[in-house]
Amino acid sequence: MKKIIMLVVITCITISCDCYQIVSGTVIDKETKEPLNDVVVYNKNKPYNKKQTDSLGKFELSGISGGMFGCPPMKVIIERAGYTPGEVEISSGEEETIELEKKTAN
Repeated sequence: MKKIIMLVVITCITISCDCYQIVSGTVIDKETKEPLNDVVVYNKNKPYNKKQTDSLGKFELSGISGGMFGCPPMKVIIERAGYTPGEVEISSGEEETIELEKKTAN
């Protein structure tokens, strides 16, 4: 009986180490402050789940993350042709406005 109780306790602790995250934001041009559509955004730790911003520059990402004492911020990569890629950390449940800067011709 003690082994069964111990197994249940360990299982509960292990399961509780994961959290479901939802982060969102708006990507805008740094100079014009206009929203940017078709910007690729994804969780740095899960690059296979890429999304694109809509016509208003908005996006939403979700996923399961490990975190013994709460959800760690999600590291979000932002990429669009002609712009310098960006990386930001967004806390679960938060919404960020992210400015992308156009690449300069050398």
